[in-house]
Parts: sequence; structure tokens; C-alpha cells
Amino acid sequence: MSIESKFVEMKEKVEEVRRRIEDAWRLQQEFVSRFPFREKPELIDNLTSDDVYNPGVSGYFLDYIEHKLKPLGHIYVPSDRPWRNARDNLDDFKKLLKMAVDDSVSLADKIDAEWDRLSGWGGDRHYAKKLVFCYYPVEVVPIFKTEHLEHFARILGLWNDIDKNAADRFGKSYDDLSLGQKYELLNNILSDFKKSREKIKDWDNALYVRLLYEAFPPFEVVTPAKVVEPMSATRMLFSPVNELGVVALFAMYHRELGFPYILKVKSDYPDAIVIDEFGDVKLIEFELFASNFIAHGHDPDKCDHIICWENDLNESVEDETVRMLIKKVVALKERLGKLEE
Repeated sequence: MSIESKFVEMKEKVEEVRRRIEDAWRLQQEFVSRFPFREKPELIDNLTSDDVYNPGVSGYFLDYIEHKLKPLGHIYVPSDRPWRNARDNLDDFKKLLKMAVDDSVSLADKIDAEWDRLSGWGGDRHYAKKLVFCYYPVEVVPIFKTEHLEHFARILGLWNDIDKNAADRFGKSYDDLSLGQKYELLNNILSDFKKSREKIKDWDNALYVRLLYEAFPPFEVVTPAKVVEPMSATRMLFSPVNELGVVALFAMYHRELGFPYILKVKSDYPDAIVIDEFGDVKLIEFELFASNFIAHGHDPDKCDHIICWENDLNESVEDETVRMLIKKVVALKERLGKLEE
């Protein structure tokens, strides 16, 4: 069975997804009308800090990127820290935004721009990719994780020629490409695949991508191994095997994790009261694995952060409660691993 035939077999799902994203496409038009920077980049100079991020109101720039246009392409934002950094470094954000909406700049160069000047915007550049997509929804497929793009390229049978395609476009092998070059290459490969298939060529990119995720999800259920691992970059010799080990690690590295002061650690829920780097009081709960928070029946409204060793929550699920919990997770395995970089 061909890939497009599999999509056609999912007729009911196609129509369901199409209905779910209709309103989001209207909001995308509202967004580019309110912030018409692709046609009028000079208006970027008029952006204020509140235009960029103002959580007290609806309709600021990053509200569209994260929330209003979420049905067109989801990004995981663990806290508002990246948004605050964009607001507080407004000149840098404006320069990057001008490049992102400049038709003369390649997709690769847009993503390879100095987004890491805004703390939290570096890494795989998910936020930059979503921003670019919102202005180029016809040209860009809304898949923001490189590993997911690679997964779909393999599933669709497009991976065998990846080095040849990379050499033809950029003069080097795929593994030697920059992050932005990989994004441009994989984006074009997946776009060309859709355009070459009669049964799906007229789908918009959001519908196409949502059905890719439905039909061939790259996510796997995480079953964490109950074994210890060496931890060369930390002051603990081995990884924690219980909640107390997580508490000990947090006590060692709370400042590096963005919580300069611990006010209280207690035996009832939530486990601790801390002050974050912005001077705000926060309530935190310690767990070995993030999913334990659900298993223990805790009230998420009474906790600001879940401090765990490993985040084993599945961000692909439709359950809004789980997705909301994921935003609260601070996974020490990931965060402390960056000490080795």
C-alpha cells in the first residue's frame, strides 16, 4: 500500500483534522494582518516589549506563536523564560525577526541566525522554526524537531538519497550540514513529496503534517530503566534511583537550575517552596519520573514545577492535562547533562 493510499484510508481522520485547524488558519490570517512584517518589515522597528510578550493580555506576538496557532504546529515551551528573554532583549529580537521575514534570506540562514543570543532560543531552534512557519505556511512544513523530520523522511522512503540531495544543494554530506541546512533540505524533501502525490498535493501543510503524525508517530512510550548510570559531570557518582536522590541533586544544583533560594522543604504536598531567578515564589514537587506525579494523584494547580530525574510524559498525546504538566517539568537528566557540553 502506498503512503498516500494510507492517508486516503484515514478519510474520517482527515476531515476531523481539517475541521480542527480551520479556526487556526483564520487566526494565522489575523496574525499576519496584525503583524504584517513580511510585507512591511519596517514596522518591526515599532514593536514594543508589550507587543512581543505581555502575559496579562491576549494577542501579543508570542501569544500567537505559542498558543493561538498551536493547532497548525505545536512547540513545547517549558516556561515563559524564552519569551521574557525576547521581550527583555528587544533589539536583538527585532534583528532576528527581520531576518526571519526577509524573502531574500534562505530558510537555512533564517534558522542558522544567532537565535541563541536570546537565552532559551538556541538548541534545535524550535521557536525560530515555528515563527518562520507562521509567515511562510505554504513554503514551510510545520515540523520543528530535526529528529522528527528525519523520521518522516525515512518513513516516506526519502532517506536513501539524503547524502546526494545534501551534496546537490549544499555541496557536502548530510552529517556535515548546519542545523538550518538540514531543516531546509528536509523541509524541501517533504514538501516535494506532497506535491508529487496526486491524492494529497492540495492539502495545506498543517493538515499534511498532522496526518503524518497520526499515521506514523515518531514517539515511543518511554519505559525508564531502573538502573544507575555514571554521572561524571556532577557531584553525585550515580544517577538517582528514588525521589530522595532527586531531592539531593536539586539541593546541589538549585542555583544552576534557576532557583537561587530554597525557602522550605516539607513532607506534605507540594514538597518544597523556592524562589526563582526572577524573584517569584514557586511551589515544587519532587518525583523520580514525571509520570509519577500523575500516579500519585497530585493537584497540578497547586504546583509550579515538577523536579524529576527523567521526563517520561508523552507530549504527542491529546490530553491537555498531560500537555500542561509537561510545561511544569524540569528534568535533571537533561538539564545536568548540559554541564558536560
